[in-house]
This record gives sequence, C-alpha cells and structure tokens, in this order.
Amino acid sequence: MGFLDSLAAWLEKHLLPIAGKIGRQKHLASMRDGFIAILPMVMMGAVVTMLNHVFFQDASLIGEQLNKMGWYASGIQPFLNTYIIPVMGQIWWGTLALGVIFSVFTISYHLGQAYEVDGLSSGIVATVCYLTLLPQAASEAAGWGTLSWTSFNSSAVFTGLITAMVATEIFRRITKKGWVIKMPEQVPPAVSRAFSAIIPGGVTMLIFGIISIIFIDFVGTPLKDFIDQTIQSPLVNLGQSPITLIFLLMISQLLWFFGLHGMNIVGPVVDTMYGPALQANFEAVTAMGETAPHVLTRNFVDVYGMHGGSGATLGLIIAIYLFSKRQEYKELAKLATPSGVFQINEPVIYGLPIVLNPLMFIPFIITPAITIFLAWLFTGPIPFAGRLYMNAPWTTPPVISAFLASGGNIQATILAAVTFALSILIYAPFVIVANKQVSSQEQQVASQNLTI
Repeated sequence: MGFLDSLAAWLEKHLLPIAGKIGRQKHLASMRDGFIAILPMVMMGAVVTMLNHVFFQDASLIGEQLNKMGWYASGIQPFLNTYIIPVMGQIWWGTLALGVIFSVFTISYHLGQAYEVDGLSSGIVATVCYLTLLPQAASEAAGWGTLSWTSFNSSAVFTGLITAMVATEIFRRITKKGWVIKMPEQVPPAVSRAFSAIIPGGVTMLIFGIISIIFIDFVGTPLKDFIDQTIQSPLVNLGQSPITLIFLLMISQLLWFFGLHGMNIVGPVVDTMYGPALQANFEAVTAMGETAPHVLTRNFVDVYGMHGGSGATLGLIIAIYLFSKRQEYKELAKLATPSGVFQINEPVIYGLPIVLNPLMFIPFIITPAITIFLAWLFTGPIPFAGRLYMNAPWTTPPVISAFLASGGNIQATILAAVTFALSILIYAPFVIVANKQVSSQEQQVASQNLTI
C-alpha cells in the first residue's frame, strides 16, 4: 500500500494541475457542452432508428420473427410499413442525418458565451459560415442550390467542429475590438444585440465565403472534402488502434481517481475521434446495406468497457455483493445498484469512495483497458461479434446495450456479458483485500484495549 500511496501523491501533485487546466480550456469545454446540448436530439434519433431496425421492419431481428405469424404479417406489418416506419425515418432525417449542423450551432454558442460575447449571434454566424462552405449542385439535373446529404453526415464532423471554432474566434475578436454598431440605450436589448452582430458577423461570413471559393475554384475540392482527406480520415484511422482508445480511457480514469469528471475532460477528444466512426458504421449498414467499416466506435466504450459507468463499477458492486464482509460496502452497494444499472456511478465513485482510494486505484484503471482490448480482439482480428452501428442511449443497461447497438447481434451480446463478468473477477480480489483491512484494524483495536 505504501507504493500506491506514494504513486497517488505523485500523480496528485503533477497530474492534477494539468487536468485542471485542460478542464478549463474554453474550446474543449465548448465542445463538451455543445455535444451535451444536442443529447436529446441524438437520443431521440437513436431510439427511433433502433425501433425501426430492430423491431418494426420486416427484415429486422425481432420483426422477422414476428412476421412468421400470419396475423402479424397481414395485419400489423402493413400498418407499420405505411405509417410508423416512415414517421421514424423522418425523425431520423431531422436528427441524426443532419446532426453536424446542430453541433456547429451549439459549440459556437457555448464558445461565444465563454468569451463573453453574444452566444446566440455566435451560433447563428457559425451556422451560416458552415453553409457558406458547402458547394451547390454541380449539375442542372440536381437543381440549383441542392445540397448533398454528405455535407451533414459522418464525413463532415471535423469540418463542423473547425468551422464552429474558427468562426467564433473571428466573430469575438472583431466584437472585442469594438467594431460594432452601437444603438441608443432606449433601444430594446434584443435589437441592440442584433445590430451589434452585423459587422462582426458580416466580416466573418465574408471570410468564409472567400475561403469557400478558393477551395472550390482554385484547390479543386470543397473545404469539407479537403478536411476529411487530410485531418478527419487520418485521425479516425489512428483511433482504430486499441492503444489509442485505451490510452485516452486510462487518462480519464486517472482524472476520476482525483475526483475530476474524467469523461467531461477527455470526452471531447473521444467524441471527435470515435463519433464519426459510429456514424459511418450506421450509414454503411442502414443506408447502403454494407458491412460496418469500423471496429472501435464512440459507444464501444459504453458497451464493452464501462459497465455501470466509468471504471466498470457495476462489476465492483456485484463483487461487493458476492465477496464483501464490510457492512458499509454492502449498504453502499444497495444504494448504488439502481443508478449503476443505468450507467450512473457517482454514488460509488464518491461514496465508497474510489476517489483517492489506493486500494481501488489498480482495478479502476485497468478494468476498462482489459475489457476494451478483449472486445476489440473478438470484434476485429477475431470476427466473433458483430460491429456496433446503432447509437444506443448511454443509459441503456449493460449487455442490453450491446444487443441494441449491434442491431440484435447475439455474439456481441455474449461478448458484452463476458466482459461484464470479467470486470467482476478483476474487482473481486481487491474487495477481498478490503475485508482483510478491516480484520487488521479490528485486531489493532483489540490489542490496544488489552494493553489498556
């Protein structure tokens, strides 16, 4: 324990200040808050997509079985095909299919607020700048002003992020210089803010319009395609190495160990690298009927590595039920189980606690790394489990999330159950050691009482 205490003290001294600075970095914080802001839209799109592709469509996993019953095939399925499935498809179109445009607005909005300029104007200007970058239809057959769906799909994620950041930076710098139209005090605040944004917004849009034409006419490729080829694709490919994902998760776990919300700090990087991979998988399977191209996706972490939340602490809760002799551990497990089942584990992290607890340092750090590597091994190099392509809500209970995220793949569900069981086995020895700690303390107290 002495070594672990020394290691914890060293990390607290050297890592904690760096983590605090990262957590306060405006751009990363705006990405985090921007992604959180569109969470209701993402979850709704994910739910309707899962319902369509797992239950409602006649070729889906559950739908195929239901259609073996004549009354269902003749009475229920036609109703689903005519009314329900199209409604779900339109909701998908208005949410996930066009998701980039929403994240441009929300990220710019929060970044503008962080810089103490008008967040609403920042978000609107950034959204217009993004649309300004998009090429119009190249052929008359497509119709003038037609925008391709690929301008908003997985290949556009990095372009959206960069546009939100750069447009907001230009907007706020011009605003801070005082190059704004100032209205009399009698003018309503909403009108005054609108006029204040005219010059900064107009200059920002003009810059992006010029950039758009430079890339379309002189470089020969739209800026979105250029960014996809030079930045997004290489980063997504880098992220397909399990070493990259495990490294990011271990940093997140270290931050949690010191009481900081690790995924809030590391999350923007993980979302940026692995969000496009999940979206590309979804588009390949549902829109093009192809095999999902990527093994590691954003929800790969939740499905296989974080059973019950960061650190796979639902495995710790089960290990406490099975092996703990400490009454306070058992009481905490009872309180933490309902939230842990739905991937919320702050009661365990701060109640056990795991924060600054040297005994739980090792399993809390290594459990996600081991389970993620095992899941990658049996999804990629050994193609046992189907790849994830559905964006199941992160609050979906363990194992069930694998079934939904893989479109009902039984092998993926089995793999998630195995990694869940493995997390219990990893935590078990440390729970047993915690029992011995209590025994040792009780012996010391008894010895002191005898001496007295």
